[in-house]
Amino acid sequence: MTRIFAFAALIALLVGLPAPLRAEQATFFVIDAIKHDNGEIAVGTLVQQRAASPAVRDLGATLVRDHSASRAQAIETGRAVGVGVPTQMTTEARHLLRRLAGLSGPAFDTAFLTATIKDFRKTIDKFAEQSRGGDPVTRQMAVDALPRLRDHLRVALSLR
Repeated sequence: MTRIFAFAALIALLVGLPAPLRAEQATFFVIDAIKHDNGEIAVGTLVQQRAASPAVRDLGATLVRDHSASRAQAIETGRAVGVGVPTQMTTEARHLLRRLAGLSGPAFDTAFLTATIKDFRKTIDKFAEQSRGGDPVTRQMAVDALPRLRDHLRVALSLR
């Protein structure tokens, strides 16, 4: 009987611990999502201006449009979980912008598509994980964003 009581107490303790961790995870997820959107908007803007292929320029426009909408939703979600709005972008986006700034023509398009495909695969994995767990607010944000992210990846793969 003592073992059962000890086991039940341990389970109660473990169930009580994740709440702060879930709140921290939600905060991190929202901040990371907004930074990602900021980067995609900046990269998409550059792609619209510099891409050689009209189809790649169209993808840039799609990224700006969709990530502007996604950013607005992430900001709203952030308010719901008590997160401020970061203005910076991800480190990866800053590096990509620097790398793309020195390229033009087909080399620009290739570098952009290669980096974008890698980035979207990583982002889709993060959002899929959040859609399976996390708090209800950020889980819904992830569920809503996944189809759009998968579509961006599909388009980028088709242009390569």
